Amino acid sequence: MQDLPLTPRVMLILWALDTGPKHGYRLLSEVETLGRGRVTIGPASLYESIQSLRSKGWIEPAEIPAEATSHDRRRRYFQLTGDGQGVLRAEALRLAELVDDLRANGIVDEAGAQ
Repeated sequence: MQDLPLTPRVMLILWALDTGPKHGYRLLSEVETLGRGRVTIGPASLYESIQSLRSKGWIEPAEIPAEATSHDRRRRYFQLTGDGQGVLRAEALRLAELVDDLRANGIVDEAGAQ
């Protein structure tokens, strides 16, 4: 796939949306959690990424979830498209194969240590 490898920012945004629709603030929080604090995104960068991912057809606007609070109902929600899920899965497979190769060459062990 020509769009691989993904940047950490894009990978984490797609991963965060894999569990369901989210608004921007929730995406910021989940990206930081999933990235274990190693990747942070500011609001401006997030919305640049959202526009880019929308133009690629990987994410799209989503309906407001029924369980959203009245405050969250004013926010814009986004969700993965089928193409976005495919790209996420392809990148995950690419990374898994890379880690397998690193292990096979003794660079990291099963626990990820050197």
